[in-house]
Amino acid sequence: MRGVMILVLVLFFVIPVISICVAQIQPSDEILRYSSERFAWLSEFGRDRPDILELMTIADLIIGPAADTFVIDTNFVQDGNIIICGEGVLIVDNATLTLSGHIWAQDNGWVILRNSAHLRFNQVFVAQYQDWFMDSAGFEATDATVDGNGFTQFGRLYDNSTFIARRVTFLDWSFRKVYNKSTLILEDVDYVGDLLVDDSCRVSFTRCEVILPWLQMPDNSVANIQFPDIDTVLHFELSDDVAGVDGIGYTFTVDTCYQVWWGIESFPGCSLAITNSLVMGSALRIPGSDTINFYGVTDSNFYADLTVPLPDRYFRLINSAVYSWQHYPLERTVFYIDSCTFGEMVGKNNSITYATRCTCDGIWNNMGARDSAFLSFTDGMVKSYVSVLNNATMFLKNTIVDCISPWAPPPLGANLAHNNSRLLAVNCYFEHQPQALDTALIMVVAIDNPESASVDDNIPIIGSAWLDAGPYSTLTFENYCLYWSPADTPDWTLIADSASEIDSDTLALWNTAGLEEGNYTLRLTIRDSEGDSLTAFKDILLTAVGITEKNNIPRCINIAVHPNPFNSSCVITAPAGAEIEIYDLRGTLRLRSVPDAPVIEPAEMTATRTFIWQPDETIPSGIYLVRATMEDGKCITKHIAYLK
Repeated sequence: MRGVMILVLVLFFVIPVISICVAQIQPSDEILRYSSERFAWLSEFGRDRPDILELMTIADLIIGPAADTFVIDTNFVQDGNIIICGEGVLIVDNATLTLSGHIWAQDNGWVILRNSAHLRFNQVFVAQYQDWFMDSAGFEATDATVDGNGFTQFGRLYDNSTFIARRVTFLDWSFRKVYNKSTLILEDVDYVGDLLVDDSCRVSFTRCEVILPWLQMPDNSVANIQFPDIDTVLHFELSDDVAGVDGIGYTFTVDTCYQVWWGIESFPGCSLAITNSLVMGSALRIPGSDTINFYGVTDSNFYADLTVPLPDRYFRLINSAVYSWQHYPLERTVFYIDSCTFGEMVGKNNSITYATRCTCDGIWNNMGARDSAFLSFTDGMVKSYVSVLNNATMFLKNTIVDCISPWAPPPLGANLAHNNSRLLAVNCYFEHQPQALDTALIMVVAIDNPESASVDDNIPIIGSAWLDAGPYSTLTFENYCLYWSPADTPDWTLIADSASEIDSDTLALWNTAGLEEGNYTLRLTIRDSEGDSLTAFKDILLTAVGITEKNNIPRCINIAVHPNPFNSSCVITAPAGAEIEIYDLRGTLRLRSVPDAPVIEPAEMTATRTFIWQPDETIPSGIYLVRATMEDGKCITKHIAYLK
């Protein structure tokens, strides 16, 4: 009976689609929409990579499983996925298809673009919409255009699927994963992007430009490689038929191509030596359950002789340079990484990552966590964007996040928490505020200033205490509590308890009357409606009230810094007579103004003093605090961002 019911459903929903295709009715006519419940029978036709039912929406366009051909020959907008199964075929002929959804093709389904066709993925962030081809499905584009609406577009090939593009213009960067025995052929494409070359696939480029292949080095593979110059590659092949190479499984060829940026994707158990080469990207896949310590490896570096410090593989660089490193902790790996610079790091599966004093330099893509991974990043800088997906958690502390990467120009959602993920930020600076999607949660807590203050005064405590829950979440902001304590005791005294969210503003006034001079600690805790909390601490020095001449006090206290962020020097303007100090986030004094500091506008001629700070080359990138202290002890603090 179940089989009969499925057959009835197939006939009921497929026959109208057949009539549309055979009669060549214009795409602007009504198209049948399907719910995920009606689509349950599709699981019999394809792979669960990812789960097709999780992708489906009521607005999806379904072609197949019968021998259906859906032709788009006038401009067409699809607000939902396009799913092609069985013998279904989608043809876009001399028209623009604007797609707010994924393309999923399985069995023998095909997508064909021809005669100046234009496929636009209507994305608002990187990889929002993707394409999947599996089984013997395929994609063939000739004299066509594909774009991701200004954002990187992702795609995957599985099984025996095929992807062919001839004389195709890809307007945005593409990232494609080529798995199993799939085939990818590109000819006369002047902006390819990057791709994973894995398993037993076949990949061929002819007369193409701007290619970044990630060449997999799997378990038990052996490869001794010298890559050609990246500017012009007349011919290069990497396969098991090449001398010095064994066990890689795939065939990769390049003929008459330009700007080929060589990338390596190494796995445990491989034996790899690269000599006299420029490696644009080195991706380290780190599966397993071991604890790994990784230290001091940085981007844009030349190595006379380096054995990469991973105990599970042999990876040696001889007289070679690496432009960018990428780290991918997988499975149950515990990954400690310290004092490194990298282009991308993404924790996956159930991995745990602790990154300290690192920089994600924005060369590549992002810093992220997905699946059920945990990623902690402290005392560092992220020059790209951060993203958290699935049930992962990302914890940021004492970190600046300022996306300068071309992959996701702000303000279009650079920092995102998706699905049911968590993004937790303590004493951090975001150039562009993160956003929560789905049922995700973002919690931000920070005590920005002051660094020091006077006893017997009301001190404004500046900071942030807020959360952002996704549109499908029931979580709300509950309250924040601000406390103080002597630095050497955990005896906390409440300053304020508020149900109002604060973003870079006054949290409370701290009455220091009766307190002694010395070191104190402030504690700020925020809570959501389910009782989960996040806490920030800040040390503060209380000093005695000084005696000053009233006529020397300006009517207002203000600091101006330009430019901010800066990468070589900045101009700091503060009230005349103020002492200027610059601290890092650990409280280390980096600069104190002196009478003979370079003064652009003499104090006697203006109410302000202005001087230039040019950090010493030993000072790292990061967030710094400029504090102006008046003669009466009053002060103001401003964040500045130093980006080398």
